[in-house]
Amino acid sequence: MISLRLFNARRAPQGTLIAAAILGAAACGGGAPAGETGSGSETSGGTTVEASTSDTTGTSGAADPTTSSTATTFEPTTTSATTAETTETTSAASTDPSTGTGTSTTGDLPACVLGESGPIVVEADDQVIENLHIVSTRGPAITVEGHAGVTIRNVWIEHAGGPGIAIGGGSDDIHIENVAIEHTGAPAEGQNPSDGLNNIECYGSARPVVTGARLVRGSSGIYLVECPDAELSFLEGHDFRGPFPRGQLVQFDKSNGGVLEDFSVINPQASSWPEDNVNIYQSVDVEIRRGMIDGNNSPSGVGVIFDGDLALGVVEDVDAIRMGNGCFSDYAGSDGVVFRRTRCRENICEDQGRGAPLSNALMWAGHPGYTKIRLEDSHYFASCNGNLVWPDESFEVIELDELDFTMREPIVVPLCWE
Repeated sequence: MISLRLFNARRAPQGTLIAAAILGAAACGGGAPAGETGSGSETSGGTTVEASTSDTTGTSGAADPTTSSTATTFEPTTTSATTAETTETTSAASTDPSTGTGTSTTGDLPACVLGESGPIVVEADDQVIENLHIVSTRGPAITVEGHAGVTIRNVWIEHAGGPGIAIGGGSDDIHIENVAIEHTGAPAEGQNPSDGLNNIECYGSARPVVTGARLVRGSSGIYLVECPDAELSFLEGHDFRGPFPRGQLVQFDKSNGGVLEDFSVINPQASSWPEDNVNIYQSVDVEIRRGMIDGNNSPSGVGVIFDGDLALGVVEDVDAIRMGNGCFSDYAGSDGVVFRRTRCRENICEDQGRGAPLSNALMWAGHPGYTKIRLEDSHYFASCNGNLVWPDESFEVIELDELDFTMREPIVVPLCWE
């Protein structure tokens, strides 16, 4: 074990840099929902296609949902099917092979077949949307506003000009299972044209559940604002594009009691535009566990950060690699955060195209004046400058060893139409 104070001889100036940088996402959580693109009632207003009613199998040729090949992998919550709301069939969308989302007609015989649909507006509590390929070029692909108990499963969404799934106030207990959601309006590289192009966003709705989701090139993957007790698992994230303050795989914003587990996010250096990879903003009792984070080229973003001066929770069994500004941080959270079995390797000291890391490539950040942060049974390898922990007096426990460890495997979400 080591307890090192290797930040820099120039402590006061560097501390100032961390306040401005590792806090990075202090601005990330900010932003009132009303100012966000596609939030709350604004999201509903942006939807122009009304839904028509069909049977519970969706549009033409949809298979029985019980045949989903992912059900045993992710053990999704079972809900009773009622009606599936879909729009009239649209012209078939061509598939870009670079998206990685697959199609319903290639490869081995799929376990389900997807009907084609335009944007959908949920119209009833307990509604089921399933076995669909939904394409939206304006506004949300699926809007849920004021309806509880909705289930979305076995759905492939391609969205541009709005979020993939927009959950507005009063839509408690929504279940999203075995989905692929790709923002197709992203440029070849760099930031999205708007920070409101999230794959999934939730405002003012309790207990959302997302399990088995492939999320690609959104402003953020999942953005939760006042959505307490969220359960997020088996998330496969790729190439998030911001712009600031978005760019996360997941952000909990004033969303207490959330759980994120069994996840990975891969952000290519050349194309992505993340801020923090996972951000806990003004949210308490949040648990982050069993994750793999690869890549962050932001000068102010961090792998996992507690943020907004009121954030508290536990991070355990999470690996981070190729981070610029930092791997794990409680600089802007509350005293008492626990980092348990966290691992950081091969961080990056130089400018990755967006500016040099403002923290001097610090791996674990505490907070001056705090005394109860815990860094337990954790490891690092190939630090670019030896800047491991700061300030060590803010940690009640520092258990940190150098170890050439193997990163956790990324999540791969199997989808029944592939």
